[in-house]
Amino acid sequence: MPDRDLLSSLILEHWSRYHPSMLAQLKEQNLLEEVLQETADQFADLLYQAVSVRKMEHHQAWELAVSEFLLPEEPLSTNPNALPPETSTSPTLTVSGWVERMRRRKTI
Repeated sequence: MPDRDLLSSLILEHWSRYHPSMLAQLKEQNLLEEVLQETADQFADLLYQAVSVRKMEHHQAWELAVSEFLLPEEPLSTNPNALPPETSTSPTLTVSGWVERMRRRKTI
C-alpha cells in the first residue's frame, strides 16, 4: 500500500467506515488510488479557495469541504424494502456516480 498524506488517509478511513461497497468497487476496478488522489486534491483546493480567496474561517471551510466530499453513510442493508425512498437529493454511492461528481467539481 502506498504512503498517503493525512488528507488522503482521512478520506480513505471515511470510505472504509461509511462506504465499504464503493471502496470495494474502486479496488476491484483498480481506480482507488486515482479517485482517492483526485478527491484529496479537490478537497485541498476547496479548502484553499474558501480560506485564501473567500476569506472564510478555517473551521467553516473545513465543514464546507467535509460536506462536499465526505458523503453520508451508505445503507447497511441491501434489502430494497429497508432503504429509504430514493429522492432527487439522495447521494449516488456508486463508484461511477462518485467519479462523475468529482469530474463535475473540476469544471466548476
